[in-house]
Amino acid sequence: TKNILLKNLLDACLGAIIWWLVGFGIAYGDSNDGGFIGTGISGYVFSPEDYAASYGSAGYDWAGWFFQFTFAAAAATIVSGGVAERCALVAYLVYSCVITGFIYPVVVHWIWDSEGFMSAFSSAPIFGGCIDFAGSGVVHMTGGVAALVGAAILGPRIGRFDDEGKPLPMPGHNSVLSVLGTFILWVGWYGFNGGSTLGVFVYEYGRDLARVCVT
Repeated sequence: TKNILLKNLLDACLGAIIWWLVGFGIAYGDSNDGGFIGTGISGYVFSPEDYAASYGSAGYDWAGWFFQFTFAAAAATIVSGGVAERCALVAYLVYSCVITGFIYPVVVHWIWDSEGFMSAFSSAPIFGGCIDFAGSGVVHMTGGVAALVGAAILGPRIGRFDDEGKPLPMPGHNSVLSVLGTFILWVGWYGFNGGSTLGVFVYEYGRDLARVCVT
């Protein structure tokens, strides 16, 4: 548990910097992007447009960046459980930078950016485009595939199986902390999934947000 908690904390801290520097730009770029990757300069850190006198997003860009960062961090933290207790910390940090700075942003661009070649918002998507409301594929499948590859390469935990390949019992964890973590995740879900409407004051957005939260 301590191993996973430490890696999750480092995912959030290091991932925020990488997402700020390159990840967000690769994911969303601007209207001049290609279908595979975001290349428009306005999506990257220190974009000249952010300092222009005509800039007037009133913080919407930064709010969008932060919201999308939470998704990037979620994709990265999925892997921590798959490689728990058998991956060197330095190697894990390298992985965290790669998935947050390139792998995950590319997948985001494909499906969630209007210029992506698989996006349902694209003018010419392949196979009609893909709709992923809150990241079941973009976030969780990306992180899950990375975790599967990592687990396959590293193998099982030491002491998890005996010499004959039979699973060994694992000591239980603190039930109070497990339940507390469940409630924190439960409450956070309302922001993660309900917030994926990206709006609430327009009637249709508020209606859809309410439906997401009760279903």
